[in-house]
Amino acid sequence: MGRRPTGTVEPRASSIRLKFTHLGTRQVEGLDLAPTPANIKAAERLLGRIQAAIGAGIYRREDFFESASKAPANQTFGDYAEKWLATLTVEHGTLKHYQAAIRNVWIPALGDKLLPRVLPTDIKTVLASRSKVVTGKTVNNDLIPLRQALEAAVDDGLMVVNPAAKIKNLKHQKPTPDPFTADEMEAILADLKERAPVQVWAYFEFAFLAGLRPSELIALKWGKVDWARSQVRIDTAKTYSREKGTKTGTIRDVDVTPRAMEALVAMKPFTFMKGLDSPIFANPATGQPWATDEYQRVTYFTPTLKRLGIRHRGAVQTRHTFATTNLMGGINPAYIARQMGHANTAMLFTVYSRWIDSADAGREAAKMAALHRPQSSPNCPNVVTGD
Repeated sequence: MGRRPTGTVEPRASSIRLKFTHLGTRQVEGLDLAPTPANIKAAERLLGRIQAAIGAGIYRREDFFESASKAPANQTFGDYAEKWLATLTVEHGTLKHYQAAIRNVWIPALGDKLLPRVLPTDIKTVLASRSKVVTGKTVNNDLIPLRQALEAAVDDGLMVVNPAAKIKNLKHQKPTPDPFTADEMEAILADLKERAPVQVWAYFEFAFLAGLRPSELIALKWGKVDWARSQVRIDTAKTYSREKGTKTGTIRDVDVTPRAMEALVAMKPFTFMKGLDSPIFANPATGQPWATDEYQRVTYFTPTLKRLGIRHRGAVQTRHTFATTNLMGGINPAYIARQMGHANTAMLFTVYSRWIDSADAGREAAKMAALHRPQSSPNCPNVVTGD
């Protein structure tokens, strides 16, 4: 049997050096990596692969070091990140987010650094500063494209290790539903009906009563209305002014109450004659379909809350209000989940458990108390059960 390949990883002042023996000759290879713990571990893994190749008799230097030697000496993170963005084939909304994170957050902080010189500490410094001005969720979302860009650099042989790979997401409190009460909903809709254009009242009336996502609501077209069954088919959403599939990638038929159907009828004079492929809801100021859900929220919804003295919540709470009012009305959670486009009831029970518990008015608790009624015994005093 041949001798087991040996070698060492030596941290230097600003780099890492590998030493190993190949065909009886001592080999020394330098890695242009700062001697951080993560980079040292990566160098150890590289040495392990080299040793395995030597042991199998298939070692070739160019397989392990040539790609790195070909990397341009001036390949900065900024240059590479722009090239990486140009390769993406993700949805338009995702691309816009990735571009914003890379160009507005990471290139200003890391753009001038050579790729092998980007350290985990550099990234953590940005995160620490950014976490003071934005939410933890935003910070974590910004990490997604950074991790992917640096992983692509590793795949291209420009880096040995991804310095963002082991950086953990920030802990953050997930926002909980903050729906309007039934009385608040009615007050908002009454005020809009009196003061706002019909198109605005109809938009929010349908939002409260159908439970669609805002992106689905602004994309809803006349051709998706089934007047005979009082249903609308939801198969499209609009984000960043572009249409795409729904958030879950599924198609669903939503039952529409007579009251919600009245909101659709109210929109007929404004957009129905534009054709079946025309969006139902439109901006009264321009006559054009809503590009996003921002204008109607800022121009009409928020001022209405202020005027009525109702605590501010975003217009997305119309969807949560649909869920909670129906749950508290005793409607089957599985049916509500289907209406809202959830894959199953698990999410509904997780997000809206407090309202589900409130819906039975104590009936389930009373059943459980009756089932587990205390038993009398000679050694135990009678317990008053209250029934």
